[in-house]
This record gives sequence, structure tokens and C-alpha cells, in this order.
Amino acid sequence: MVRSPLFWLSLIASPAFAQFSPALLQNDSYWGDAKAEFNIYDAQIVRDGAPRPCEVLHILVREPMDPKQFVKPDNPGQSGAVPVLKLNQILHVPIGLSVQQQMHSSFWRVHNAQLLKFSLTSSDSVGNAYKEGRREGAAIGYEYHTSWDGMAGGKENVAIPANGFFYDELPLLVRTLDFQKPSTPIELQLAGSIINSKKDNFAFKPAKLSFKSTEREIDVAVEHSGGIDHFILDRNFPNLLRQWNAADGSRLKMKRSLKVAYWNYNKPGDREKALADPMLRHPD
Repeated sequence: MVRSPLFWLSLIASPAFAQFSPALLQNDSYWGDAKAEFNIYDAQIVRDGAPRPCEVLHILVREPMDPKQFVKPDNPGQSGAVPVLKLNQILHVPIGLSVQQQMHSSFWRVHNAQLLKFSLTSSDSVGNAYKEGRREGAAIGYEYHTSWDGMAGGKENVAIPANGFFYDELPLLVRTLDFQKPSTPIELQLAGSIINSKKDNFAFKPAKLSFKSTEREIDVAVEHSGGIDHFILDRNFPNLLRQWNAADGSRLKMKRSLKVAYWNYNKPGDREKALADPMLRHPD
């Protein structure tokens, strides 16, 4: 029997999701203002073994998704639309005379914080790439188009273990921990990042997550096959990601966080206007 997309989206979350909480995604007082969380980071992104100074944006916003097309519907009140939280990670990384411009998007269902879709655009002096994954039951339907020989394009299904996550989910995933509970190590299966221009060979490998709290911040450590990433969060809600020290040497440090309908700021000078408006800023 053929199942509709809504059937798969309504599946009960696996036991791994019980280790996290969808409370942040479901908080109407935070997301119900129709504004996005707009975070600007000073960054050192490692490419070809060397750190590259740049700026990285993380934009989070809650919006509806059409479960048939896996896109935002023109009518926000469309019948059957699924509420999701979207994270855009936007990187503009200088590489000598060239530049890598990349955006990775993740979409999690508000109901249970389950990943429904991811996508990536990547462009550089070599060419363009587009990759996308859509949840299909307990797997991700993965499609890729790149400019690399032998990787021009294709589709495959990627099985997701019961406690499986993707590396690019981590900036939100670490914020969904229940920090009121004692910190005990959480065992995960973690697949690598797709923020690159080539076809990915997904392998979920054992990883461990734990956290330590102080009066002002929380240090979430994610130990994985490549080393240890540290995510430094605000101790208080909404537990903003203030700093990310990655195992490969990449570093992100927040320099400004806004709560803003950024799509309305599209005129010359609007960036400076928004950054100067104290009413849009999260407290430092």
C-alpha cells in the first residue's frame, strides 16, 4: 500500500528523540512573532588545511512546509501544511583569489524535532553544486548534482539509524537538550557534514554528547570520529549559540544576534540600520 507523505511525517519519533526536547521549536512566545533569529559570527573556517577568516550567518525561522513538494507554500494557511523550523547556515569563505559561497538549510518538524529535509548550494571557482535530502520514512532520499567527474548527478536512499543524526544538525540539536536534567553522556550515530561541493558518502559513526553548565553558559561537547566539537551556549533560554569550536580547527564566535523580519530589510543601508537598532538585538 502506498503511504502519503503525511503518514510518514506523523510517525512517532524514535527513542533517540526522547533524549532531546522539541520545546524550543514549539515555543510560540519566541517564534510566534513572525521574526527570525539572525546570528552573525566572526569565523575562521578551515579549507584545504588552513583557517580562512570570514563571516558566517545562522538564520532560524519557523514556517510552514508543503509535505508533498517539501517547500514553503505561497499560502501560509494552506491545509495540511506542516510547521517546521528552518536553519540556514550561510558561509562566504575567501580562498586565495577565489571564494566559496555556500548555504546549508535544515528543516525540522516542530512536532517532534525530526529532520524532514536538508539542502545545500555551493559555488566556487570550480563550479556549482546542489544537494538535497528528503525524509522518506526511516531513510533520506538523497539527490546530488555537482561539477566533479563521476559525480555529475544521481539519487540514492540513505538509511538513518534509530539514533542517527547529521553533523549539520548540531547547531540546533545541542540547543534542544533538556538542561534541567543531569548531564549524562548521550550515545549517537553521526554522519558527516555535506557542506562541500562533492557527492557525499554517508557513514553513521558512533558519537557521544555531554554538557557542563556554569552560571552563565553551557559547554556542549560532541565527541565524534573526527575529534571533539565544543558548542558554547547561553545558560538561559533561548540558549543562543555563542561560540562553536570545531574539531577541524574551524571557529565561530558570535558578534551580533538579532530577532528580526530580515526579509523586510532589503534596501541599501538596511543592514546598517538593523544592526544599529537596539530593539532588534538579543542581550549580549
